[in-house]
Amino acid sequence: MDGYEIQIFLHITISIIAFGVTFALPFLQAWSEKRGVGATRMALEFSQHLEKIVIVPGSVLVALVGIGLIFDDRTGYKDDFPGWLIAAIAWFLAAMVVGAVVQRKNVEAAVDSLVGVAETATLPAAYLAVANRMKLTGAFLGLSVIGVTLLMVWKPGQ
Repeated sequence: MDGYEIQIFLHITISIIAFGVTFALPFLQAWSEKRGVGATRMALEFSQHLEKIVIVPGSVLVALVGIGLIFDDRTGYKDDFPGWLIAAIAWFLAAMVVGAVVQRKNVEAAVDSLVGVAETATLPAAYLAVANRMKLTGAFLGLSVIGVTLLMVWKPGQ
């Protein structure tokens, strides 16, 4: 295994770890909401924890290894940068910003809306409004993972 193959392996493996876990979060949210405030608060706090220890560090590593691949002589991308790669990088960066700014604020607002609410109470209206925004943003982020992966595998025009 040479340096290029190691980089490809790391890029794919880190992507699976960092972004694969995000596909479970909507199911965790839906499951916890059916169980009340206490379960929902725990699920959201767990999501925040995953973001800090897996998703954000993984995103950074995926980007760094991806940059290394761009400059690897076997790809040829440092001399001839393909359009599909420009689109994939732009989409990846947009998704990172949306996740780090929009979704993080949504989750923080959702957790805040549950502070002081009894664990057995029904979910408050303030939470339900934020929950819908989390779902929409999460759908965009999930589609982004799939779309960027499709571009990386398909490499249209190459």
